[in-house]
Amino acid sequence: MATVSNTTINRFHNVSDAALADMLGAADAIMKAAKAELDAHKAEFQKRGLASMAGAKYLITCSEQIAARLDTDAVRKFLGADTCKFEVPSISNVIRVKPSPALALAA
Repeated sequence: MATVSNTTINRFHNVSDAALADMLGAADAIMKAAKAELDAHKAEFQKRGLASMAGAKYLITCSEQIAARLDTDAVRKFLGADTCKFEVPSISNVIRVKPSPALALAA
């Protein structure tokens, strides 16, 4: 992996690598808990069949959205080896967060 040299001072400039890992893990746990709560609220909104509802602070709407997706397996089956002519590489970074092995031993 390439090394990045960054001289810009930001709010993490004096945070150790280990502390950054713990901060990232804590933020990830908060985000996952918030996402679970959000999903529960959305499910209840839909279960009630609401299309729109105004509260004291927020207006919530729900509408159906339809998107067409390309069945890439069917395209590969149809084109066979020629499929590679149309493939474009997509490069991204993936950060995975999981509990430290030290935490598992402490539990």
